Amino acid sequence: MTTSEPLSAVSRTALSVALIRAVETARPDPLFRDPYAAAFVAASGMPMPSVRRPDGFARALAFQGVIRTRFYDDRLLGAGCDQVVLLAAGLDARAHRLDWRPGTRLFELDLPPVLDFKERVLGREAAEARCERTAVAADLLGDD
Repeated sequence: MTTSEPLSAVSRTALSVALIRAVETARPDPLFRDPYAAAFVAASGMPMPSVRRPDGFARALAFQGVIRTRFYDDRLLGAGCDQVVLLAAGLDARAHRLDWRPGTRLFELDLPPVLDFKERVLGREAAEARCERTAVAADLLGDD
């Protein structure tokens, strides 16, 4: 999933969400911190934006992504779930960045190339899951 490879729409979406999380994490007062988001973006070859004032539409999409991330972070931790399933997990690093209750099991489902890229980057970052994490390679659009 580098920019020298043709990216699928799924890969571009996963990287775009990681970019939004990286920009939010870099703010002086972020609503959440994702210490791996910038590493995903850097490993992909996607340039980090140098301009912090995107146009109105891009700003609205980014804001929605930031609010959604914080909302789900709070709900997942507050619900006291023992098991969490992230469908189309993309480059979500919740398993590595949230303080899960002991014994929590988290399943991440996504396409094999997305999960392979994610594993390589998390390995380079020496990221350790804070729960029992299981990555499941699956095409959620397929019949199999």
